[in-house]
Amino acid sequence: AIILSVCLLASVSPQNLTSVDNCIWQGAGVTLDLSKLTNYFEYYDAGTLASYRYYPCVATVDWGVYYCLVAEGPALCQQNEGNVIYVVGTLATVTVTALAGDSFELHYEGGEFGREGKVTVTCFQGSDSFKFDSETFPTYYFSLSVKDACSRGGVSPSGDDGGFALFIILILASIIGVTSYIAGGVAFMYFHKKERGLGLVPNLVFWKDFPFLLRDGFLFTFSCIPKVREYFVSKIHTNYDKVPS
Repeated sequence: AIILSVCLLASVSPQNLTSVDNCIWQGAGVTLDLSKLTNYFEYYDAGTLASYRYYPCVATVDWGVYYCLVAEGPALCQQNEGNVIYVVGTLATVTVTALAGDSFELHYEGGEFGREGKVTVTCFQGSDSFKFDSETFPTYYFSLSVKDACSRGGVSPSGDDGGFALFIILILASIIGVTSYIAGGVAFMYFHKKERGLGLVPNLVFWKDFPFLLRDGFLFTFSCIPKVREYFVSKIHTNYDKVPS
Protein backbone atom coordinates (compact mmCIF):
# COMPACT_ATOMS: atom_id res chain seq x y z
CA ALA A 1 0.00 0.00 0.00
CA ILE A 2 2.87 2.35 0.82
CA ILE A 3 4.58 1.65 -2.52
CA LEU A 4 1.33 2.19 -4.41
CA SER A 5 0.73 5.46 -2.56
CA VAL A 6 4.20 6.68 -3.51
CA CYS A 7 3.59 5.78 -7.15
CA LEU A 8 0.26 7.57 -7.21
CA LEU A 9 1.75 10.65 -5.56
CA ALA A 10 4.47 10.67 -8.19
CA SER A 11 1.82 10.64 -10.93
CA VAL A 12 0.44 13.97 -9.72
CA SER A 13 3.77 15.51 -8.67
CA PRO A 14 5.12 18.53 -10.59
CA GLN A 15 6.79 17.76 -13.92
CA ASN A 16 8.73 19.92 -16.33
CA LEU A 17 7.19 20.33 -19.78
CA THR A 18 9.00 20.46 -23.12
CA SER A 19 8.40 23.10 -25.79
CA VAL A 20 6.93 21.54 -28.95
CA ASP A 21 5.94 24.75 -30.76
CA ASN A 22 5.63 28.47 -30.17
CA CYS A 23 3.82 28.81 -26.83
CA ILE A 24 2.92 25.10 -26.67
CA TRP A 25 4.44 22.79 -24.06
CA GLN A 26 3.83 19.11 -23.44
CA GLY A 27 4.63 16.50 -20.84
CA ALA A 28 3.37 13.05 -19.85
CA GLY A 29 -0.34 13.36 -20.56
CA VAL A 30 -0.23 17.15 -20.10
CA THR A 31 -0.41 20.02 -22.59
CA LEU A 32 -0.27 23.79 -22.08
CA ASP A 33 -1.21 25.78 -25.19
CA LEU A 34 -0.95 29.58 -24.99
CA SER A 35 -0.54 30.07 -28.73
CA LYS A 36 -3.90 31.85 -28.99
CA LEU A 37 -2.73 34.59 -26.62
CA THR A 38 -1.32 36.87 -29.31
CA ASN A 39 -1.97 40.06 -27.35
CA TYR A 40 -0.45 41.30 -24.13
CA PHE A 41 -1.87 41.50 -20.60
CA GLU A 42 -1.50 44.60 -18.45
CA TYR A 43 -1.97 45.14 -14.72
CA TYR A 44 -1.60 48.24 -12.58
CA ASP A 45 -0.77 47.69 -8.91
CA ALA A 46 -2.08 50.55 -6.79
CA GLY A 47 0.04 49.49 -3.82
CA THR A 48 3.40 49.85 -5.57
CA LEU A 49 2.26 52.32 -8.28
CA ALA A 50 3.83 50.03 -10.85
CA SER A 51 2.44 48.69 -14.12
CA TYR A 52 3.22 45.27 -15.52
CA ARG A 53 2.86 43.83 -18.98
CA TYR A 54 2.97 40.18 -19.91
CA TYR A 55 3.58 38.91 -23.43
CA PRO A 56 3.21 35.10 -23.34
CA CYS A 57 4.04 34.65 -27.03
CA VAL A 58 4.83 37.97 -28.71
CA ALA A 59 8.24 39.55 -28.13
CA THR A 60 7.29 43.17 -28.82
CA VAL A 61 6.72 45.77 -26.14
CA ASP A 62 6.37 49.51 -26.70
CA TRP A 63 5.17 52.02 -24.12
CA GLY A 64 5.33 55.22 -26.11
CA VAL A 65 8.66 56.96 -25.57
CA TYR A 66 9.63 54.24 -23.11
CA TYR A 67 10.47 50.79 -24.27
CA CYS A 68 11.05 47.31 -22.94
CA LEU A 69 13.06 45.52 -25.57
CA VAL A 70 15.97 43.10 -25.44
CA ALA A 71 17.41 40.80 -28.05
CA GLU A 72 15.95 37.67 -26.44
CA GLY A 73 12.42 39.10 -26.49
CA PRO A 74 10.82 40.25 -23.25
CA ALA A 75 7.96 38.32 -21.69
CA LEU A 76 7.44 40.40 -18.53
CA CYS A 77 8.07 44.10 -18.08
CA GLN A 78 7.69 46.50 -15.18
CA GLN A 79 7.15 50.25 -15.35
CA ASN A 80 7.68 51.74 -11.90
CA GLU A 81 6.28 54.91 -10.36
CA GLY A 82 9.14 56.90 -11.90
CA ASN A 83 8.23 55.67 -15.41
CA VAL A 84 11.40 53.60 -15.59
CA ILE A 85 10.88 50.32 -17.41
CA TYR A 86 12.68 47.09 -16.55
CA VAL A 87 12.69 43.70 -18.20
CA VAL A 88 11.54 41.17 -15.62
CA GLY A 89 11.98 38.04 -17.77
CA THR A 90 12.59 36.96 -21.34
CA LEU A 91 10.79 34.44 -23.53
CA ALA A 92 13.96 32.51 -24.29
CA THR A 93 14.55 31.57 -20.65
CA VAL A 94 11.09 30.23 -19.80
CA THR A 95 10.71 26.89 -18.06
CA VAL A 96 7.24 25.40 -17.66
CA THR A 97 6.19 23.13 -14.81
CA ALA A 98 2.87 21.30 -14.52
CA LEU A 99 1.48 21.56 -11.00
CA ALA A 100 -1.43 19.74 -9.39
CA GLY A 101 -4.83 20.08 -11.02
CA ASP A 102 -5.04 22.48 -13.96
CA SER A 103 -2.23 24.79 -12.83
CA PHE A 104 1.17 25.51 -14.35
CA GLU A 105 4.15 27.67 -13.43
CA LEU A 106 6.04 29.61 -16.07
CA HIS A 107 9.41 30.78 -14.78
CA TYR A 108 11.09 33.60 -16.72
CA GLU A 109 14.70 34.66 -16.10
CA GLY A 110 17.09 37.03 -17.83
CA GLY A 111 15.58 40.22 -16.40
CA GLU A 112 17.51 43.39 -15.71
CA PHE A 113 19.50 43.51 -12.46
CA GLY A 114 18.74 39.85 -11.79
CA ARG A 115 14.97 40.19 -12.04
CA GLU A 116 12.90 37.08 -12.71
CA GLY A 117 9.18 36.42 -12.98
CA LYS A 118 7.00 33.45 -12.03
CA VAL A 119 3.55 33.23 -13.59
CA THR A 120 1.06 30.72 -12.19
CA VAL A 121 -1.32 29.76 -15.00
CA THR A 122 -4.73 28.35 -14.07
CA CYS A 123 -7.12 27.00 -16.67
CA PHE A 124 -10.84 27.50 -16.17
CA GLN A 125 -14.04 28.34 -18.03
CA GLY A 126 -14.19 32.12 -17.93
CA SER A 127 -12.56 35.33 -19.13
CA ASP A 128 -8.77 35.57 -19.38
CA SER A 129 -7.20 37.67 -16.64
CA PHE A 130 -3.72 38.63 -15.47
CA LYS A 131 -2.58 40.19 -12.20
CA PHE A 132 0.50 40.97 -10.15
CA ASP A 133 0.55 39.05 -6.86
CA SER A 134 3.67 40.00 -4.94
CA GLU A 135 7.37 40.82 -5.12
CA THR A 136 10.31 39.42 -3.21
CA PHE A 137 13.14 41.05 -5.11
CA PRO A 138 14.44 39.93 -7.48
CA THR A 139 11.44 37.60 -7.98
CA TYR A 140 8.05 38.87 -9.12
CA TYR A 141 4.95 36.68 -8.84
CA PHE A 142 1.96 36.84 -11.17
CA SER A 143 -1.25 34.93 -11.86
CA LEU A 144 -2.81 34.24 -15.23
CA SER A 145 -6.23 32.66 -15.67
CA VAL A 146 -6.95 31.42 -19.18
CA LYS A 147 -9.67 29.47 -20.96
CA ASP A 148 -9.19 26.28 -22.97
CA ALA A 149 -5.42 26.28 -22.71
CA CYS A 150 -4.78 23.05 -20.81
CA SER A 151 -5.42 19.38 -21.22
CA ARG A 152 -4.53 16.30 -19.21
CA GLY A 153 -4.61 12.80 -20.54
CA GLY A 154 -5.89 14.07 -23.88
CA VAL A 155 -9.01 15.60 -22.36
CA SER A 156 -9.82 19.18 -23.27
CA PRO A 157 -10.55 21.59 -20.40
CA SER A 158 -13.82 22.40 -22.13
CA GLY A 159 -14.86 18.88 -21.15
CA ASP A 160 -14.36 16.90 -17.96
CA ASP A 161 -10.80 18.05 -17.39
CA GLY A 162 -10.75 17.33 -13.65
CA GLY A 163 -11.97 13.73 -13.85
CA PHE A 164 -8.59 12.05 -13.91
CA ALA A 165 -7.19 14.16 -11.07
CA LEU A 166 -10.31 13.48 -9.00
CA PHE A 167 -9.93 9.74 -9.67
CA ILE A 168 -6.33 9.82 -8.42
CA ILE A 169 -7.36 11.79 -5.32
CA LEU A 170 -10.11 9.27 -4.52
CA ILE A 171 -7.69 6.36 -4.89
CA LEU A 172 -5.13 8.07 -2.64
CA ALA A 173 -7.82 8.86 -0.06
CA SER A 174 -8.99 5.23 -0.10
CA ILE A 175 -5.47 3.86 0.33
CA ILE A 176 -4.69 6.28 3.16
CA GLY A 177 -8.02 5.48 4.84
CA VAL A 178 -7.53 1.71 4.66
CA THR A 179 -3.92 1.97 5.82
CA SER A 180 -4.91 4.19 8.74
CA TYR A 181 -7.75 1.84 9.68
CA ILE A 182 -5.50 -1.22 9.73
CA ALA A 183 -2.57 0.46 11.48
CA GLY A 184 -4.75 2.18 14.06
CA GLY A 185 -6.83 -0.94 14.65
CA VAL A 186 -3.81 -3.18 15.13
CA ALA A 187 -2.22 -0.70 17.54
CA PHE A 188 -5.47 -0.45 19.52
CA MET A 189 -5.89 -4.22 19.72
CA TYR A 190 -2.23 -4.75 20.66
CA PHE A 191 -1.79 -2.09 23.33
CA HIS A 192 -5.32 -1.63 24.69
CA LYS A 193 -6.92 -5.06 24.24
CA LYS A 194 -3.65 -6.98 24.66
CA GLU A 195 -4.53 -9.19 21.69
CA ARG A 196 -2.03 -11.25 19.73
CA GLY A 197 -2.06 -13.17 16.45
CA LEU A 198 -5.33 -12.99 14.50
CA GLY A 199 -6.81 -11.11 17.42
CA LEU A 200 -4.89 -8.05 16.23
CA VAL A 201 -7.17 -7.71 13.21
CA PRO A 202 -9.68 -4.93 13.96
CA ASN A 203 -13.34 -6.04 13.84
CA LEU A 204 -12.25 -9.61 13.21
CA VAL A 205 -15.74 -11.09 13.73
CA PHE A 206 -17.22 -8.71 11.17
CA TRP A 207 -14.58 -9.49 8.55
CA LYS A 208 -15.07 -13.24 9.11
CA ASP A 209 -18.79 -12.83 8.51
CA PHE A 210 -18.40 -10.33 5.66
CA PRO A 211 -18.26 -12.90 2.78
CA PHE A 212 -21.43 -14.57 4.08
CA LEU A 213 -23.16 -11.22 4.53
CA LEU A 214 -22.18 -10.33 0.97
CA ARG A 215 -23.55 -13.65 -0.27
CA ASP A 216 -26.84 -13.14 1.60
CA GLY A 217 -27.14 -9.68 0.08
CA PHE A 218 -26.70 -11.02 -3.44
CA LEU A 219 -29.14 -13.87 -2.85
CA PHE A 220 -31.75 -11.51 -1.43
CA THR A 221 -31.35 -9.09 -4.34
CA PHE A 222 -31.66 -11.80 -6.98
CA SER A 223 -34.60 -13.42 -5.20
CA CYS A 224 -36.47 -10.11 -5.47
CA ILE A 225 -36.00 -9.79 -9.22
CA PRO A 226 -38.79 -12.25 -10.27
CA LYS A 227 -41.18 -10.65 -7.78
CA VAL A 228 -40.41 -7.16 -9.07
CA ARG A 229 -40.86 -8.31 -12.65
CA GLU A 230 -44.13 -10.02 -11.76
CA TYR A 231 -45.37 -6.85 -10.04
CA PHE A 232 -44.67 -4.59 -13.03
CA VAL A 233 -46.10 -7.09 -15.52
CA SER A 234 -49.31 -7.28 -13.49
CA LYS A 235 -49.50 -3.47 -13.42
CA ILE A 236 -49.08 -3.27 -17.18
CA HIS A 237 -51.77 -5.88 -17.79
CA THR A 238 -54.28 -4.17 -15.55
CA ASN A 239 -53.92 -0.96 -17.58
CA TYR A 240 -55.34 -2.60 -20.71
CA ASP A 241 -59.07 -2.80 -21.30
CA LYS A 242 -60.38 -6.31 -21.38
CA VAL A 243 -61.26 -7.46 -24.88
CA PRO A 244 -64.74 -9.00 -24.96
CA SER A 245 -64.77 -12.63 -25.97
